[in-house]
Amino acid sequence: MSLGLPNKNTVLIIPTVSSANVPQLSVDLLVHTLKVPFHSLLDHGGLLYPFAGPAERPEGSPLLGISSSLEVYHNSSITCIVQRSPTLPGSRSLFVSEVLMKFISQNQFARIVILSSADASRREDPDISKVFRISLSDPLLTGSIKTTVSDLSGKIAKLSVDSQSEPPTRNDYQLPKRIPGSGIAIPFLKEAMRNKLLVDAIIIYAYDGDNIPDASRLAELALDVLEMPRPIDWVHPQSWAGVYGKEVQVGLEHGIYG
Repeated sequence: MSLGLPNKNTVLIIPTVSSANVPQLSVDLLVHTLKVPFHSLLDHGGLLYPFAGPAERPEGSPLLGISSSLEVYHNSSITCIVQRSPTLPGSRSLFVSEVLMKFISQNQFARIVILSSADASRREDPDISKVFRISLSDPLLTGSIKTTVSDLSGKIAKLSVDSQSEPPTRNDYQLPKRIPGSGIAIPFLKEAMRNKLLVDAIIIYAYDGDNIPDASRLAELALDVLEMPRPIDWVHPQSWAGVYGKEVQVGLEHGIYG
């Protein structure tokens, strides 16, 4: 089904369903903080697990309908895809080519940023504070696709990329075959290279747990890459009040295990 957006040349931000759900949380922060209004559901062709829940929209959006597996939030400068459930087994590449790439081809995006996370417990380098970025340069300017892995220290203090966290960089560049826990990140980048898309991927290492700080950090990195100002404070969705260390009520009135 065609989904043409009213505003062209916006920035598209895509989260992966990946380690500790950090990218999904980051996009929630961006949508609610920047007050990007809900636009529509995006047809995933049955390639995602079914999901339905109460509508949770940013301030100023009508609270109508329900939340679904795949949604689009859109204004004059930014478009965010919100994905709330993973792909069905064996469907990652098909989801990328038949859903995401078709949506991208139907709209004129100025730039695409994909946010991902990787399993920190499977990283050989014990320093998990680092983040790496894979950038596909503009083929219209270079005549060919070049992929670089660069540190973000120019814009983000105290972050760097060392040789152990960098995928290899060569003239005949090959993407990493696998980044554990990163979801559709590699299939998406492969398809982006085939379609000569201008894409930046930001990947953060994370453990499962209270990942609100990781989500805030990844959202800040996305804004830095896009040269957009960081907010003074992040606006958390209302649903976050029930997760990540909410104070436990103690007492018999709250149950026998209170």
